[in-house]
Amino acid sequence: MKKKLVRKFADFGLKYFPGAFGGLKKKMSESGVGIFFETYVGRMLMYAFFTFVISLFYLIITLIVFGTPILLSILLSFGISILSAAVIMAVFYYYPRQMMQIKKRSIEANIPFAANHMAAIAASGVPPHAMFRLLVDAEEYGEIANQAKKIVRNVQVFGMDVSSAIREVAIRSPSEDFREFLNGIVSTITTGGDLKKYLENAAESAMLDYKLKREKYIENLSTFADVYVGVLIAAPMFFISMLSLMALVGGSLFGFSIPLLINLGVYFMIPLLNVFFIVFVHLTQPVV
Repeated sequence: MKKKLVRKFADFGLKYFPGAFGGLKKKMSESGVGIFFETYVGRMLMYAFFTFVISLFYLIITLIVFGTPILLSILLSFGISILSAAVIMAVFYYYPRQMMQIKKRSIEANIPFAANHMAAIAASGVPPHAMFRLLVDAEEYGEIANQAKKIVRNVQVFGMDVSSAIREVAIRSPSEDFREFLNGIVSTITTGGDLKKYLENAAESAMLDYKLKREKYIENLSTFADVYVGVLIAAPMFFISMLSLMALVGGSLFGFSIPLLINLGVYFMIPLLNVFFIVFVHLTQPVV
C-alpha cells in the first residue's frame, strides 16, 4: 500500500512539476544517496501532504479548544500547516545537497594529506591503480578513501583502464577541487609526466588553501559571537520585558494571551533559535 502511494505521488509530481525536481536528481547522483530518484520524490510529496492534513485538523481543534476564534483558528492552522509541509519538502530537497556538502568538506580537508601519501607511494614506482588501492583502507582520509574505492571498483569489476576509471569518479565528485586533482592525475598519466612531482605540487597547494580556510573560519567566529549576543541574548530579553509590561496592563496580542506568548517564547522560540545557531556553527566549521 505504501509503495503504491509513493508511486502515485511520484507520478503526480514528476508529471505536473518536472522543472521543480530537475536539480534534485543531479544532487542525488553526486551525494550518493542510496535510493531511486522517483521513490525519493514520491516520499517527499507523500510526507509533505500528510503533514499538511494532520497539522491542519490538529491545530484547528486545539486552537478552538483553547478559546481562539474559529476564523482566526482556521487561518493560523492553514498557514502553519503550509509552513510545516514546506519544511518537510525543504528537508527532503536539501538532504542530498547537505550530504554532498559533508562529503565535499571531508574530501577538501583531506586532499593535502592524501596527496602527500599518494606522492610517497608514486615515488616507489607502483602503478596508479595500486596507489588508489592502498588508499581504500585509509579511513583517516574520510571520503577520499570512498572515492578511491570507486576507482578500484571501476578497474577491477567493470574492467576500465585507469584513466577512464579516474575520470568517471571525477565527473561525479562533489568537490571541484578534487575533480581538478583527479583530472590532473589523468592528464599526467596520459602525457607521461612525472606523477610524483604533480602530487607533491598538488599537496602543497591544497595545504596552503586548507590553512587559509582555517584562518578565515577563526575570523568568522568573532562575527558569530556578536550575532549571538544581539539576536539570541539582547533581543529575547527585550521581547520578554515588553510582554511582561503588557501582561500588567492585560489584554491579548493577535488573539493570544500575554502569558501564553511569554511561555511560547521562553520554552519554545528561544531554545529553538539556540539550536539553529548551534547547528549553523557546526555546519560552517571546516573539517579537521
